[in-house]
Amino acid sequence: MKIAVSTDNHFDVSRIDPQEAVSRQAAYLRAQHVAVYVNGGDTFNDFTQTLRYFQELQRLVGPRTQVRFIAGNHDLVKGISYVGAQSALSPLYLHEQTLTLPGTDTVIIGNNGWYDYTLAPAALRAHKTPADFEQWKQAYWIDRNIDSPVGDQAREARVLATTEHALQAAAGKRVIYVTHFVPTQQLMGAIPDKARWQMVTALMGSARLGELLERYHVADVVFGHLHRRDLPLTLDHTTYHHQPMGYGLDRLMEWDSPDWFEQWTKTLVWLTA
Repeated sequence: MKIAVSTDNHFDVSRIDPQEAVSRQAAYLRAQHVAVYVNGGDTFNDFTQTLRYFQELQRLVGPRTQVRFIAGNHDLVKGISYVGAQSALSPLYLHEQTLTLPGTDTVIIGNNGWYDYTLAPAALRAHKTPADFEQWKQAYWIDRNIDSPVGDQAREARVLATTEHALQAAAGKRVIYVTHFVPTQQLMGAIPDKARWQMVTALMGSARLGELLERYHVADVVFGHLHRRDLPLTLDHTTYHHQPMGYGLDRLMEWDSPDWFEQWTKTLVWLTA
């Protein structure tokens, strides 16, 4: 059973025609006989557009391919409340859900994820408080537009609690975990020695999530958000996959392919069950 995962398609930011995109993606998934396609977030800057896109993709691929998606921070800036984002609002929405793959020992667990400042450098955390990180976010970061009646650390605590519950329920199964935010310090890469980028690291994800996933021997973790691509990294029993598509703009070109479709196909994470 072939499983394909993609993250950070950013169709609107990169000015990609969604009708062309959904048609070409559907044709490719059918031709490749993909059984499950999961998108790990940041498809549009509007959740309603993201949901509509994956509903259309599911319609086009038909019943032989199951389509699922979670939301990244960009999807959450418009068209969805905090309560709505935590609800089972569509069969395609994999956040806090588990997809069982019939005839296999594999399940896919999805969670949007969030952050708790634990990926910030230790020297920064030593003299910055959670209130400092929150204040900086509200002043400078896109996530200030996301509805969040709870603080960042409380929001991440829910991620950890719901993830652990799902992992316990999947005991004895091979687990593929799909999230948007960064779950391990090991893939943060080099951090520029500039105040802005030092603060941004606090909003990238949670080291505690990776520790939890490794403790439960999750087989594969797919995430995005950093807009940098890395080779698979195995820590203990867990392999991390980070292959986001990224932005394709003249002023911010993150692709190493001449067009969006080739970049999407090149950055797909392929797994089997």
